[in-house]
Amino acid sequence: MEEVDLKIGCVVLAAGQSRRFGRNKLLEPLAQKPVLLHVLDMLPRESLDRLVAVVGSPEAAQLCCDAGMSIRFNKVGPLSHTIRLGIQAMEGMDGCLFVMGDQPLCTTVSIRRILAAFGSVSNDVLRLSNCSGPGSPVLFPQRLFGALATLAGEQSGMKAVKKGIDRVHLVQADYEFELWDADTPEDIAKLESCLEFMPFAD
Repeated sequence: MEEVDLKIGCVVLAAGQSRRFGRNKLLEPLAQKPVLLHVLDMLPRESLDRLVAVVGSPEAAQLCCDAGMSIRFNKVGPLSHTIRLGIQAMEGMDGCLFVMGDQPLCTTVSIRRILAAFGSVSNDVLRLSNCSGPGSPVLFPQRLFGALATLAGEQSGMKAVKKGIDRVHLVQADYEFELWDADTPEDIAKLESCLEFMPFAD
C-alpha cells in the first residue's frame, strides 16, 4: 500500500491570562529558560508542516518569532478564541496538533509518537496520556476543524469531539510529568525537581 504523505500543522496555545500565577507564567524561568521556550524547543520541526503560535503578550510573541513561528494575537479573548485563531491558520493541513504553552516537560519523543500514530488513524483524535489520564498535546484530524472553529467561551478543543461518534486514541508518555503544567509558582518548583530525569537532548 502506498504511504500517504499527511500534512500536519501545529498550534501553540500561548495566550492565557496566568491569573493563578499572578504574572505571565510563560515567561517564568525554568532551569534559566522561559517556560514557553522549553515548549518551543521540543517541537519536532522536521515533522510539522506549519507552525503557529497564538499569543497574548509582546514578550511571548518575540520568543515565538525568534523560534520561527507564525504569530496570531489574542490579548483578551477566551480559550475558544485562541483555538479558532489557530485553526483558521491550518487550511490545507490534514491534521492539527495543539500544544499548551505552559507544559514545558513534554518531550520531543512523545510528540513524534503522536505524529507517527496519526499516520494510521488520520481520521481520529490522538491525545498524550499518563497514569492520571489523558491530557495535551492533542492532534485533531481535518474533519474536526469546522467544529473547532465553532467553540465558544472557555471550551477546550475536546468539546468539538462527540462521544460515541469520534474515536480518540491515547498515546502513552514515558514520564508522568510530561503532562504537568505551570499554573502556579509551586508548579514551577515541582517541575524543576523533575529536570534531572528529563532527557532534553534529542
